[in-house]
Amino acid sequence: MRIFLDPGHGGSNPGAVGANGLEEADVNLDIALKTGRLLQTEGYTVNYSRTDDTNVSLSERAALANQWGADYFVSIHCNSNVNPIYKGTSTYFYRTGTVAEELALTVNNALVEEINTKDLGIFSANFAVLRLTRMPAILVELAFISNPEEAELLSSEGFRQKCAIGISRGIIAFTS
Repeated sequence: MRIFLDPGHGGSNPGAVGANGLEEADVNLDIALKTGRLLQTEGYTVNYSRTDDTNVSLSERAALANQWGADYFVSIHCNSNVNPIYKGTSTYFYRTGTVAEELALTVNNALVEEINTKDLGIFSANFAVLRLTRMPAILVELAFISNPEEAELLSSEGFRQKCAIGISRGIIAFTS
């Protein structure tokens, strides 16, 4: 089973920045690498859109996964809102009634169970990395980096490991 992990943002695009100065791109990369290691120990073959702080375009991320022949694509992000009261976890997919929607639900449920955040649910979205990939693709929004409590959690090594465990458990549950 070939899983393509996409740590969102990177390089000149740090993504959202928390009140504590935490950059989304750094969180996404750390959790993607942790998730990949967990999946590899379970026998999965893993590839990444990036493994360091580099800028990769949205179309290039999808093209890399397509060229590699991934079975599933998982993009990892932190949510953000101008209003810092928003918090919780959500997962996106492209089209309703697809395998990607089922994958999104399974991963979202496993992640919420592991990290104990508010479950915002799953949603259909026209994101480039979901639309341009040829395999079932999801985009996970771990927590709100714009929320002071959740930004503090996202800065914690233990919480990041739990995020990786939740994502990998969801992938394993879905693909087993």
